[in-house]
Amino acid sequence: MKRIAIIIISILACAVVQAQEFAIRKVEVAGDKIFIFYDLIDTISSRTYTINLYSSRDTYVSPLIKVSGDLGLEVKPGRNRKITWNAKEELGSEFEGKVGLEVKGKLYVPFIRFQGFKDHIVRKRGVPFDIVWSGGRANSLINFELLKDDKLINVPQNNIAASVGKATIKIPRSVKPGDNYRFRIIDSKNKDDVIYTDAFRVKRKVPLLLQIAPVLVIGYVAYAITQKGDHGPPEIVDPITPEEK
Repeated sequence: MKRIAIIIISILACAVVQAQEFAIRKVEVAGDKIFIFYDLIDTISSRTYTINLYSSRDTYVSPLIKVSGDLGLEVKPGRNRKITWNAKEELGSEFEGKVGLEVKGKLYVPFIRFQGFKDHIVRKRGVPFDIVWSGGRANSLINFELLKDDKLINVPQNNIAASVGKATIKIPRSVKPGDNYRFRIIDSKNKDDVIYTDAFRVKRKVPLLLQIAPVLVIGYVAYAITQKGDHGPPEIVDPITPEEK
């Protein structure tokens, strides 16, 4: 990657509360990566925050995606928090120039709240189920994205009115069974409004053993008939002669 100069790091605390401290401590550059260290202090330890990193390339509109560390949703307060940004992957190997960075933080408040989702830790492919929630702005349209290991797999529903409070979801049969699936719900009009469901497992509608059992039975019958035919016609036994009295 060519030379890159970081010209500004700024903080925007969108939710200012008493006894809160949010400060950048230092910035380090190591090869293609940039490390940002910050303190987020709150006297109420149960509160969490949404922290994102933005750049001047799009006038600080969309969060950077090639990032890791202490950012995203529900970041807990603490000292020496760390954000890692892979500038090469985000900007491309040919980028050269200056770029400004901005850390934005706000008190985390879910824009919708799920009802009863934790009661269903297993979802079956091809079987419709309802997701119910409360909250959401009247004019909001939300998208449901299916993730596995936090990678996008499918978008089973989009542009659902948040005010409806319910969506019927069906996981496609093309989705592989497994663990660590969850839904990411995003307000299509405000990308900062994001929430995740609890993780769940995806199963087949019909267990694999039951799917292959008829094939095994047919195979066994065919095998039995073949084996019987290999020994020729059955031998006819002479009738039993009654004993003379």
